Amino acid sequence: MSKRKPTKAKSQKDKHDDDRESLAFKVLLESQTKELLDVDVDEMQLKLADMMNLPSHLTDLKEAAVLDYYTSGVWWGKEQNFTPQQLSGFFTVLHILLENVKEKHLSTVENLKELKKMLVGIGPENMDGSGGLDFFDLNQAKAVADYLYTSLFQHYKLYEFMFTHLQAEEIIGTDLEVEVAKPASMPWPPPLEEGVSEEIHSEYIATPPPTPPPETVAETVENKSEGAEGDRTDETPSKEADLLAQLSPEEIKAILMSVAKEMFGGLQSDVANKLRERETSIINRINKVHKVADH
Repeated sequence: MSKRKPTKAKSQKDKHDDDRESLAFKVLLESQTKELLDVDVDEMQLKLADMMNLPSHLTDLKEAAVLDYYTSGVWWGKEQNFTPQQLSGFFTVLHILLENVKEKHLSTVENLKELKKMLVGIGPENMDGSGGLDFFDLNQAKAVADYLYTSLFQHYKLYEFMFTHLQAEEIIGTDLEVEVAKPASMPWPPPLEEGVSEEIHSEYIATPPPTPPPETVAETVENKSEGAEGDRTDETPSKEADLLAQLSPEEIKAILMSVAKEMFGGLQSDVANKLRERETSIINRINKVHKVADH
């Protein structure tokens, strides 16, 4: 009888050790946890995307939300000055609770019960068993519970909706017009890599203008005659201007008066004759009226 009692005590001790299996370094290794504690939030997000295999977080809203959930939790743990063991254990809690929503589809109450099981054994008075987080003290455990309430359980319906509905795919297209350089056979403008100054292009590259056809003898004579007539017409106004410059104002006035008399003299006599004829016609009508009145 005395030999069996130690065996029974040993088996109870082994069971007690199994209950105290730590949750630290279950998801994040110790080296990974230390690496996350030494970087800023942007680099931490990139490292977590690689560690948790979230390659499409830039386009997949589900992966982006999960990455934000993990990054916020790790950064909060860093601000609480958690040790690598505490931070890794806290990350394991985050991972288990989120997987309960995603894979097991547990309700809020069921997931809270799972959290309670993991918090068992924290504090000196709870020595009966351990949920794997006994490296936290009571104040830290309370802070962890408060954080999980505000980050996960307060938005539990949103996480359930996210994991049970597919993201709508949108294909966005746009038309892009690209202007390319003209072929090298074009005289202008040359491609940019062959660009030269305008002076060099005009002198050595540009196509010269076509040569005009030779003029015949008849066209040459006609052009010369037209040029002679043009010279005469150009000389006549200059001669008249010279003659007018030699006359005095009185002489110019006398010349204009004589020209006016010659032009308007015949017109004045014609007007006088027409007036006399008109006057004679009116007098004859008046006389006829008097005669008719006398009778």
